[in-house]
Amino acid sequence: MSPKSLPHKANEGAAMTETYDVVIVGYGPVGQMLALKLGQAGHSVVCVERWKDPYGLPRAVHFDHEIARVFKSVGLDSRTNPIIDEYDDTYRWVNADKEILLDLPWRGIGPSGWQTANFFSQPQLEAELDSYVRDFATIDVIRGWEVQELDEDADGVTVTARAMRPEDAGAVSTRTFRGQYVVGCYGANSFVRRWLKAEMHDRGFAFDWLIVDMISDEPMTFEPPAWQWCNPTAPTTIVPGGPGRRRWEFMRLPDETIEQLITTETAWKRMEPWRLTPDNSVLERHAVYTFRAMWAEPEQWRKGRVLIAGDAAHLTPPFAGQGMCAGIRDAQNLSWKLHAVLAGRSPDTLLDSYGPERSNNMQYWINFAVGLGEVICVQDAEAAAQRDAAMKAAIADPSLAPPPPTPPTLTAGVIGSHPLAGHLSHQYRVQRGDTTDYFDHVAGYGWAVVSRAGAPAHELTPQTLAWAQANGVILAAVGGEGADLVDADGGYAAWFDEIDADFVVLRPDFYIYDAGRAGSLEPVLGTLRRVLDGGVAPGGSADAGVADGGLADGGVVNGGALVAG
Repeated sequence: MSPKSLPHKANEGAAMTETYDVVIVGYGPVGQMLALKLGQAGHSVVCVERWKDPYGLPRAVHFDHEIARVFKSVGLDSRTNPIIDEYDDTYRWVNADKEILLDLPWRGIGPSGWQTANFFSQPQLEAELDSYVRDFATIDVIRGWEVQELDEDADGVTVTARAMRPEDAGAVSTRTFRGQYVVGCYGANSFVRRWLKAEMHDRGFAFDWLIVDMISDEPMTFEPPAWQWCNPTAPTTIVPGGPGRRRWEFMRLPDETIEQLITTETAWKRMEPWRLTPDNSVLERHAVYTFRAMWAEPEQWRKGRVLIAGDAAHLTPPFAGQGMCAGIRDAQNLSWKLHAVLAGRSPDTLLDSYGPERSNNMQYWINFAVGLGEVICVQDAEAAAQRDAAMKAAIADPSLAPPPPTPPTLTAGVIGSHPLAGHLSHQYRVQRGDTTDYFDHVAGYGWAVVSRAGAPAHELTPQTLAWAQANGVILAAVGGEGADLVDADGGYAAWFDEIDADFVVLRPDFYIYDAGRAGSLEPVLGTLRRVLDGGVAPGGSADAGVADGGLADGGVVNGGALVAG
């Protein structure tokens, strides 16, 4: 990191501006992950959090295989970490009589190489991520200060914060922080989003639910462990809440008020059917949430040097367990782009691709969750009977079921022309010497070329090869003659056959930039090189002469922007 990017600290008792590369407003999992990724890349970061102490009660409880892969990139291994429960069962939906309506397959290893579903308690997760943050001298965490003002100019943004508690302020009642960029990660009531004047698209999905988190003195067995009871008289969610914990969610009934629902007495009464009492369990938390489906319009996720991420940009109903996951994807996408710009490898306009890229993927998960919510949030008996009949018929005759949805993809932005460009990449085990593990852990993190057609370097001109090496692009031959990595289980060979390619170019966020046949790698990386030099702006067209397997006209690329592993 260059000396100019080191934070300049305020002198004790004086209101001097503290300067960083990036100011992050909010220190939940999204802000923590963004800070970690930028810190790994060598940038100075300050996280300004309004609450003096970490919030000690559960909120999010689930993440998927993609997020497990992202977490591993900062050191959190969900396979071995005791705060994570790997889930290996179905996620079941049943009617009032507990007849099966739907089984979502949450078993086994997902395409990313990690368990398909994982459960946790958010306070423990935040504490774990915070322990990694504290290892970086270039990341500061300022708690108990609320951001109240942003002042943007041509070179950066000045952020003014006030102490939430006067006794914490000392000799100064306000502090100012300056960053080249500011990212608002502070929840649904984000000041930064209001400053951006970002308009929220509302799908009109809004239901009140009582959330009850329990710790039982005795093990509790459910078959399966995660299920939705689609009972029109009392829609209920029952899922794990991390090691030693379980969560219940109860939809507010028409004759109930929020004031009635939120009481401790109501929470314990709802636990009676499961034989949980104050004598054998702990009511860790009870709260009423309004589940919403909303997002800021994608072009408004960024205005100049100010951006938003996580719940500040979108709200997802919890039925698919994807709310926090969507925010982590934001951090993963934005971090490598900010790094590319801050390092001078890409023009500032690369950041214009952030919102449009994330929007389609984010809307997929919101719409999926709403679809699930429309199954459970049915309180009319006749409508529930019609729903049950249709879903049970589809189980008996799968041809009656709707086709499975296409996977969530990036449909605009930094993607090439192959049909799988913009899809989440697969990951398999490879071997190098005595080490056998998943690709990331053996080859590293960042932009990567994975090829089964021999060493990728042999396809590149000296100029393109020198650029790739200078920018840390991983060039990996997996399987085949001269390969430096052995395809340990044949996973890559099968995947390349499936996608009809000899190589894939992977983005730092694990999405496929492009893929192609042997012989077409040079034009793909050649275009990346020109973008890194500022020759093609995000949203622009690639050269007309790019060969098959390269970038189609209209593509947007970024070259060599790495987040170190």
